[in-house]
Amino acid sequence: MWGLVFFFGMISVVAGLTVFILTDRNLYYQYRLTSSLELIQHFYPEAYNADSLMALAREAVFQTLDRYSGYLDPRELDQVTEEFSGSYAGIGITIVAHQQGLLVMSVREDGPAGRVGISTGDIIIRADSVSLAGLSAHQSTFLLRGPEGSVVAIDLVRNGMADTLSFTLSREKLKLIHIPFAGLTEHNALYIRIIDFEAGLSEELSAVLDSVLMPNRDSVAGIIFDLRGNPGGLLNEAITVSNMFLEEGTLIVGIKGRSHWQNVGYKATGGDITNGLPLVAIVDRGSASASEIFSGTLKYAARAVLIGDTTFGKGLVQEYKGLGDGSGIRLTTSRYYFEGGIFLNDPALPLDSAHGIAPDYYMEFVEREDFPRQLENTGLLREFASKYRDEIVMGPKLSTASPPWFAAFVEYARGTDFEYESELTEVARLTEEYASLSNASESTLRAIGRIVNLAAREDERQMEAYRDYIVRRLYQIAVESEYGITRAYRDAIIPYRPDIHLAEKILIDSLHTSTESLP
Repeated sequence: MWGLVFFFGMISVVAGLTVFILTDRNLYYQYRLTSSLELIQHFYPEAYNADSLMALAREAVFQTLDRYSGYLDPRELDQVTEEFSGSYAGIGITIVAHQQGLLVMSVREDGPAGRVGISTGDIIIRADSVSLAGLSAHQSTFLLRGPEGSVVAIDLVRNGMADTLSFTLSREKLKLIHIPFAGLTEHNALYIRIIDFEAGLSEELSAVLDSVLMPNRDSVAGIIFDLRGNPGGLLNEAITVSNMFLEEGTLIVGIKGRSHWQNVGYKATGGDITNGLPLVAIVDRGSASASEIFSGTLKYAARAVLIGDTTFGKGLVQEYKGLGDGSGIRLTTSRYYFEGGIFLNDPALPLDSAHGIAPDYYMEFVEREDFPRQLENTGLLREFASKYRDEIVMGPKLSTASPPWFAAFVEYARGTDFEYESELTEVARLTEEYASLSNASESTLRAIGRIVNLAAREDERQMEAYRDYIVRRLYQIAVESEYGITRAYRDAIIPYRPDIHLAEKILIDSLHTSTESLP
């Protein structure tokens, strides 16, 4: 009797759960997914791997959203959380991928790497016996960073030496540096290089203004913010920094989310701490996210002039959510807009990128052209400048005439496998090959052949065509390698960059105009 009651009771419970699952769409979808996995496990046991199948399913889901949303494994979420804190545990270097491993781009003097003598231009080939060849800089970050106080053993090569140098370093908690240089230019403009908008930027910028601007307030012509290649960072940092330069009540940025609960506008409070000092922001295609909020806010509030190239066009805001198992997700939750209701991303269209912010003065940046980019990617400039830095630093200063080490670099590059081929040459060669296979006439083949030869000869002249750029880059790298990043900005970057010169001129002209308009 009791057995029958229990049996029918269980049937009722199961039936009830089934109805509940079928009526709750979220539970129903989970049920279908787990049921499908169980069937796959039963019929394809040799190919069944729950982790990989779930990863594929997860990736498919995020692909339907936008390119900024995605899954973060525990290591990636830890790194994001660490950067939100404004510091990280590591050895104090910045790196880029290199065919042998990781090329050291800069070294913090106060970090573990700087104290043992690791320098710009060194190539790290192993970390804890793991080869770094073929790994991206992002992948390698997980090998170089780690818990504070933990030890990492690295092997590196220097200046092409046959032997390797080995170091054992203890990771330290290092504060993120957001402003690698700030100082007065020749014409008394305050130049401030901002490389990101991560946690701590506002405090760092406040310290710069207190130490450099305030003591020279009467003589400073204006402020130049260099935001080239700045990928952005935190929304609250962009708002806090923008607030420093706007009059009270000015719209900084508005946020329009998918839910009406997320619609909010942030306005300036407290007043402009510079009392209307002229501002210029240098931007380019790499200026994105929070750096676009800062530059766009100043532009559309008629507070600053923008020079350079159109910004990246990321008018979206992401939020990070933990999943309880150490992993997390990054989701695009809203769009932002500026004074006048100006959106970078049209709210009516499902776009994840947009037109960007156009500068007031357009400038072409030579380093974004094809030949300089290919040359930079080889690492030859850094290798040569690091190897011959004494000759470069102690040699003749930069001028219109070529320093002797330019010719030496050309020979150095020719001794490697670097061979530049432009897109024109590539297309011409493909056309020649196609014409040959298509049995084109002799006259057609001769004409195409002449185009190929002309294009190839033009490619060979690119070293000479970009002489000034190459000379400036070699000098900059050598000075940085010998004296550090501060000296490099002061002596090798600011005096020779055309965009900074234009920014200075705009500030000086603006100052003169405002002075002349006074009663």
